[in-house]
Amino acid sequence: MYIEKSLLLKLDKKTVIGHLKAAGSRDPDILHSHKATLVSAAKFPKLAGVYIMIMGGLLTLTILGAFLGIPALAIGWWMRKRGVNNLKNVEAGFQEFVGAIAA
Repeated sequence: MYIEKSLLLKLDKKTVIGHLKAAGSRDPDILHSHKATLVSAAKFPKLAGVYIMIMGGLLTLTILGAFLGIPALAIGWWMRKRGVNNLKNVEAGFQEFVGAIAA
């Protein structure tokens, strides 16, 4: 299973747990490797959102650019929020999966 980096990526705990189950191993090193893949994909919307917010802020400095800058700020904020939630879900799903293995 491969999680592709996307601006619209939305991860939930079930997806994270399914990705970790697809590893087919309970070895901590392999699980951390799969977690690193998920974190990398989850960070992409966050970083892209910050970049878009910076560009929107710079565009907003001019009156004509404000027509594009203000929507860019809103879209960047939304993407960054989604990326932060993705990272939280990766951590929560990983902890739940590792906890289920230990039990």
